[in-house]
Amino acid sequence: MAGQLKREYSELPEDIVLMRALRDMNMPKFVYDDVPLFTGLINDLFPGIKAERVGYETLNGHIIDYLEKNNNRHSDDENFFKQVDKIVQLYETMQTRHTTMVVGPTGAGKSVVIESLAKALKEETGGPTVIHTINPKMITNHELYGVLDPESRDWTDGLLSKTFKEMN
Repeated sequence: MAGQLKREYSELPEDIVLMRALRDMNMPKFVYDDVPLFTGLINDLFPGIKAERVGYETLNGHIIDYLEKNNNRHSDDENFFKQVDKIVQLYETMQTRHTTMVVGPTGAGKSVVIESLAKALKEETGGPTVIHTINPKMITNHELYGVLDPESRDWTDGLLSKTFKEMN
């Protein structure tokens, strides 16, 4: 991500690029209570450096439109824009990871986040977004990842490897 940011924003000093990459790639992974701790660590590593998040104005606009159109706008503007930011964080994570897992309790908005990003990307790119939802708790690890038979040395694909093959 740091390389991508440096290519896109070549005028920025490298310490700001590195700080942005570290912050923007790791922030989506933390639960709410851990964010202040991580922010403190970033401020200790990069004292005095303040850098705004990378803006995705068009994508943000499509996300906001989709959320409002589907009555998913939070009544509190601050919370609403945190929700929009979480959707953008999912997008940023997907730019550098092969797979992404969205976790949280029932009713936390996981489906809304995923669907909002998919629809916003469709609006932005014109192409469809294909989503493969897998519940890893409903199958064994061998069924999920695959297994090598120790006697015959035959490989049996798991659900993930079958899905990856179908996509390619």
